[in-house]
Amino acid sequence: MSFAIFNESFYLANYPDVRAAVEARVITSGLQHFQESGVREGRTLISPSFDEASYLAKYSDVAAAVRSGLFSSGLQHFIDFGEEEGRSGVPLGGPDPATFFNEKAYITNNLDVASAVRLGTDKSGLQHYQQVGQLEGRTGYFTASNASDVVSGFGAKTQIYGVGVTNVVGDIGSSTYDIITTSKGDGEIDTLVGGSGQDQFVLGVGRITSSTTQSNFQSFYLNSKDVGTDDYAIIQNFELGKDTIVLGGTPNQYTLVPNGFGGDYLIYTASNSNLGKRNDLVAVVEGNPNLGLLNPADAVKSGFTLLG
Repeated sequence: MSFAIFNESFYLANYPDVRAAVEARVITSGLQHFQESGVREGRTLISPSFDEASYLAKYSDVAAAVRSGLFSSGLQHFIDFGEEEGRSGVPLGGPDPATFFNEKAYITNNLDVASAVRLGTDKSGLQHYQQVGQLEGRTGYFTASNASDVVSGFGAKTQIYGVGVTNVVGDIGSSTYDIITTSKGDGEIDTLVGGSGQDQFVLGVGRITSSTTQSNFQSFYLNSKDVGTDDYAIIQNFELGKDTIVLGGTPNQYTLVPNGFGGDYLIYTASNSNLGKRNDLVAVVEGNPNLGLLNPADAVKSGFTLLG
């Protein structure tokens, strides 16, 4: 039996009654609640890396055992036996439980890998990326959940997201760049950790079109109802001259504060921004790199701001 898959912030975000009990100190943690009662109650929203419906659809014997009452849920089976048996509850298109690697995004952007997986030449996109793709300089997509997460990228070239993302199409230099998200970072404090390669920390996106007017964009960690510091990204291991940061919107919508609180580099919304609350903290970049704008010529047209 293992509870290694359990994600405290994800569980509390999905079960407000448990969060209230923890805040009232009736119980010490969401994990305590899940171990003592939640698993028997059939609560299954414990991690972005487990999807009850996918697990039951994949394993008919488990589905039959749940119907018969032998297990309260597929998740209980996974915890008691399934993980040790090598079974997986990763949702379709969801992040890998160990690496947050986005299988769907990688296959979408590498059609040769998609074909190899279908033919059985490669077991998965993750296997290809680990064994071949990262050495070839292919982009690895690392995406998180709708709760606070620590996401670490690895490989020669990565895109790292702290929010929930189901798919990414293209990359920041492509005319088809677009993403599908399941959250915008509201209430999340995510830690994005760069590796030794060329990392791109994505805090928002723009959509490049043939229009000369400003394109549609999406910004993360902005919530007009919070105090401005309830949600943001913490960026670690940023390497100046190699790594980049993507913000949704144009440069004049942000305020960059070198050597801010704690000596780190801070990114806020500007007072003249139309993104929502003014002076809303978007990111803390540890190490206080001397960031500069990398796309001054096309930032308005593209709808995103690229820093590095």
